[in-house]
Amino acid sequence: MIAPTFSLIKVKDIRNNTYILENGGLRNVLRVNGLNFFLLSEKEQNMLIGEFKNFLDGLDFPIEILVLSRLENINNYLKILHLRTEEEKDPLIKFQLEEYISFLEDYLQNHKIMKKIFYVIVPYDPLEINLGPLSKIKRKNNLEESEEVKFEQLEIRTAYVIDSLFNLGLSPERLSDLELIELLFEVYNPNLRWQQLPKQIIQKLTETI
Repeated sequence: MIAPTFSLIKVKDIRNNTYILENGGLRNVLRVNGLNFFLLSEKEQNMLIGEFKNFLDGLDFPIEILVLSRLENINNYLKILHLRTEEEKDPLIKFQLEEYISFLEDYLQNHKIMKKIFYVIVPYDPLEINLGPLSKIKRKNNLEESEEVKFEQLEIRTAYVIDSLFNLGLSPERLSDLELIELLFEVYNPNLRWQQLPKQIIQKLTETI
């Protein structure tokens, strides 16, 4: 019997802008803007490589870098253009806007515009005692971490990563609860254009978050 898709998702809950996994682990997700490395001068490239190396050397926990390529969604941009056209009084500018909108809509029907989205995932997992390469057991009783402690430790890690990325000239943004849900939806529905979470799902989620 084929397992349903949702069985692959190991997220038990989403709370405090954090994924809570089935095993008690926590994950924060940072959306990071891209940087065109090859537009930098050689000196700037070397400085950036050095800063990135310092960032990695300073880590005492693992991180995951996730890169997604998806069909771009410019529906909101087109809506803004349509509204701008309706408000425009100058006939020449109005005509140019209409021509531009027509060009964009025709182009989208015949071409795929791809968008790359970059994420850094910051983890915190329950304390484990390693008894060998094939055996790990969670700490019990008074050694078991409370949820409050796990969230505090994750926040410390996340703050360090954010500060380090800012030093690299990047602008990390932590995903909210709703954005974390959207990310899961997008990952498991790759054929849709980016940010096309169904409105009925958004409405239901905003009522519970």
